[in-house]
Amino acid sequence: MKEERVAGDYDALEELSGPFRVPAAERSYGRQFAQVYDYRLAVLRRRVLAAATRKFEGKLPYVERVLDIPPKQLCFVIGTVYASMRLKPDVLQEIAHEQSIAAQSVPTYADPGHDEIFIEDQSGRVRLVGDKIQEGGPLANLCVTGAVIGVFGAETPDGDLEVADLAFSGPPPPRSIAKSESRDDENYIVLASGLGMGSQDPKLDLAYDLLLEWLSGELGRRSDAACISSIVLAGDCLERSTWEPNEKQSGSSSRRSAETNPSALFSMLDPWLAELCATMDSVVLLPGALDPSSATIPQQPFQRGLLPRATKWPNLHCVTNPSWFALHGKTILSTSGQNLDDLLKYVVEDKSTESAALSMAKRFQTTTFEMQHNEQTRTVRVVLVPSFKRTQEVVLINMKTLEPQVVALRT
Repeated sequence: MKEERVAGDYDALEELSGPFRVPAAERSYGRQFAQVYDYRLAVLRRRVLAAATRKFEGKLPYVERVLDIPPKQLCFVIGTVYASMRLKPDVLQEIAHEQSIAAQSVPTYADPGHDEIFIEDQSGRVRLVGDKIQEGGPLANLCVTGAVIGVFGAETPDGDLEVADLAFSGPPPPRSIAKSESRDDENYIVLASGLGMGSQDPKLDLAYDLLLEWLSGELGRRSDAACISSIVLAGDCLERSTWEPNEKQSGSSSRRSAETNPSALFSMLDPWLAELCATMDSVVLLPGALDPSSATIPQQPFQRGLLPRATKWPNLHCVTNPSWFALHGKTILSTSGQNLDDLLKYVVEDKSTESAALSMAKRFQTTTFEMQHNEQTRTVRVVLVPSFKRTQEVVLINMKTLEPQVVALRT
């Protein structure tokens, strides 16, 4: 007897996700980062102040401008963090060298013995000091470039600001979503990332088949598969070598074929997605850093013409990276991980889960933690998804309890 698959009640949340879609004609690269930083500071300032008022129980000697910090007095100031890091690549220095070598990718820019941290606003910049933000201190990894934070501290005789504590804006306030019409028993979604199709690895080809068979109910119990409504493919679905220019192979027939027919790059992904759409209620597809998509964030959705078979299915949702959407009445912010990868380069220790939760708290985007808004407590689940190419693992999420479970599809 065929099991009826549960509905995921996919909602594109256009109010939130719409601004991430930038048509080619409207893209502009002439603006400086200063405008973005000023806007973010203006928007998040009042939210940081509200969060700090709750944290410090209203006892805040608030100073509006960084350069107005009173000498030798405890104060609270809000601004944007700038970390001066000597290991961070400097484009101007690279251009200055006649025979410059492309900067090599490094796991971290952090060099605690030489790095300096500042907080700045439109008025100026002040250096942050103190044991709490030094290596090994409780606040050491919380100050990364671009974070809008509140600093509670006092000015030193040298004119620096000694940090006593920090405050962040917290995650976005919860939004009301129409109640899901899914049946009341347990419903699940699957999160996967880094499929890396096109790598010519037979073991991976088998893993792709196992994933498809498990989701369709051919592997395991059909009743279990029927409770899984949707799958989110969070970037890096293609192997970079299948499309990235290679000087040594620039004349090869396979490369010329890909250049004249871009859809050839998706020749393996397209039919696999089509089979997935035939069995799932919703398939959400994000581009990633390794995919042939725009390099700037937000990355734009895959062109539907590159997936002619899969896009015939209305339940395939090609979205931006990052993207907001809802499944089973739960709001989801999904990214392909570039924001977290970049954040980790500014810290010494690689505590990815902690950094992901911190990323949300700092409003770069977003461990489970609770947030309060208008006296309502909401639970936020932060999930880091392993690379399928490396691990052959996906994450199964219970949408009622938000409990995750790792599922391995290895032989």
